[in-house]
Amino acid sequence: MKDKPKKKLAEFLSKPLVQTDSKFVQYSGLGIQLSATILIFLFIGIWLDKHFETKFIFTLILTFVGFFGGFYSFYLTIKNLTEAEKKKKEKDI
Repeated sequence: MKDKPKKKLAEFLSKPLVQTDSKFVQYSGLGIQLSATILIFLFIGIWLDKHFETKFIFTLILTFVGFFGGFYSFYLTIKNLTEAEKKKKEKDI
């Protein structure tokens, strides 16, 4: 009988005070990841254009590669998160 209040107290103290929405954390980094990918490829293109003394060929090509690669990664991540969310909802039901 004495163990029951201790168990309830332990459960109460082990729960976090504020529930965080993990979906928010997962989705919030996607925009940063997309823009960082584009900017990295842009700066590599600028550097290559300066190094090889070309006008803007590498900048243009690598910016498009960064955009499409980053957007594809963005798409796959959204797809995986959506599928995981659907599976979780089906499991809860």
